[in-house]
Amino acid sequence: MSTPWIVLSAFVSGVSIGFFVYGLGMLTRQIEPSPRDYMDPLPKGLRLLWPLVQFIRSTLVVFIPDRFLRRSHQRLQKAGVHYLLSAREFMALRVIGVLAPLVVVLLFHMAFGLFNIWLSLLAMLMGSFYPDRWLVEQARRRGRLILKELPVYLDFITLMIEGGLNLMSAMQVAVEKGPPGPLRSELSIMISELRSGTPKADIFRRVGERVPLPEMRSLVSALIQSEERGGDLGPVLRAQAEQRREERFLRAEKLALESPVKLLAPLIIFIFPVTFLMLAFVIYVKFLQEGGF
Repeated sequence: MSTPWIVLSAFVSGVSIGFFVYGLGMLTRQIEPSPRDYMDPLPKGLRLLWPLVQFIRSTLVVFIPDRFLRRSHQRLQKAGVHYLLSAREFMALRVIGVLAPLVVVLLFHMAFGLFNIWLSLLAMLMGSFYPDRWLVEQARRRGRLILKELPVYLDFITLMIEGGLNLMSAMQVAVEKGPPGPLRSELSIMISELRSGTPKADIFRRVGERVPLPEMRSLVSALIQSEERGGDLGPVLRAQAEQRREERFLRAEKLALESPVKLLAPLIIFIFPVTFLMLAFVIYVKFLQEGGF
């Protein structure tokens, strides 16, 4: 190739890179700031990805209509991370989950010259499902913690109501004295809604939607019926506390009975082979000493 063509190619490449950097800078300056004054602090791993999350949120995810993000927002609420991520930020994480394996595959191809389209598609598919899997695990963990804390908070609230306090004051005392956790956060939200004048039945229904557990639905139904009939909340909450405590004991008993079955796999895979090898070694050494081989 002649020298003028080399110079022209270099000039075109430089101009293209310049336009790309300029366009990237323009997009970066147009990123809408995401205020986090009222949000939960970011985990360490997510904090490293946060600039990229904000860039994708402001450049790609911003075009998604709000009605398509409603289900993601409900899932974030059920997992208890709606004060950590917005629905658009969660969609940006899903985009990163798709692109990150592709970037790794391309770098691997540039370094070693190996590339497989099917493995790349499989890696992208698994990466796209990882944020959803993380969300499901967060929801399960939150549900377990709520079921563990529910009898304690019900006892607190029942004791305060029987002592003469109303529901909001009783919940306020329970939030101040109770252990930290997701149920404490839910009670804080309920207190804020009660102070804003929202009807109690609507507040109870919202709690049932945010915490989709059978035990919580039973509690919400009992509270709504008591509110509609104008009955005393003390006996209702005491009965619910006793029932939740009994259910917690039954769950613990069930887990204790399942533990021997769960121990079978480690025993068969790890402990039994090592035991057999040790016995076989002792038998082998015994035969060598007695001249059996």
